[in-house]
Amino acid sequence: MRLILGFIGLVFRLLSFVGIVAVVVAFLLYDFMTRSDAYAGNSELPRTAIVFTGDFDRIERGLELLSMGKVERLFITGVNGDAGLNVDRFPKQFNLDSYETDWIATGQIILAPDAHTTIENALEAACWLDNQPDVKAVTLITSQEHMARASVALQHAIGPISVVRVISNSSDEYDKYQINLFAFGEFAATWFITLLPKSLWPGNEPALCWGR
Repeated sequence: MRLILGFIGLVFRLLSFVGIVAVVVAFLLYDFMTRSDAYAGNSELPRTAIVFTGDFDRIERGLELLSMGKVERLFITGVNGDAGLNVDRFPKQFNLDSYETDWIATGQIILAPDAHTTIENALEAACWLDNQPDVKAVTLITSQEHMARASVALQHAIGPISVVRVISNSSDEYDKYQINLFAFGEFAATWFITLLPKSLWPGNEPALCWGR
């Protein structure tokens, strides 16, 4: 009898564990699908925009918003060779005219060169925002496939500053219900890693973080 009761208890503990795992996975799936969507609000975008490098269309979207006056500052993290970028050649790479090139000198465009991963992008942006106490919300610009992972990393890095998502390559053909398991796995790993203290996040600390 004791053996039977022990077996029943083991089954209940196993079912409880499976249930907890199922709830966590369901929450992460919901968060992943939600974060893959662009911001749908009608209000104005936050005036400070953060671009995570990767595809050039992310930067082009940011420059477009800056030219249109929809944002006032563009912080571009990861401007280095891994992203196919160069700080000195940036104006030429994006065909900036002399007026637009001056945005770099005046601080309307900030080029940060040290981040090489999504987590480092978030750290680099967070360290810059530490010196911008007036910023209460930011516009995050990246691709649709990258948005879920990027937005959770940035949100965990800069909370309580809020993050508004702008998709650089939004497409009617994108179906958030067709889950890419590799992308979801990266998102889930980023979600849990970025719950840790930032000093434990993997990657190199960007120069903007030094001396804090």
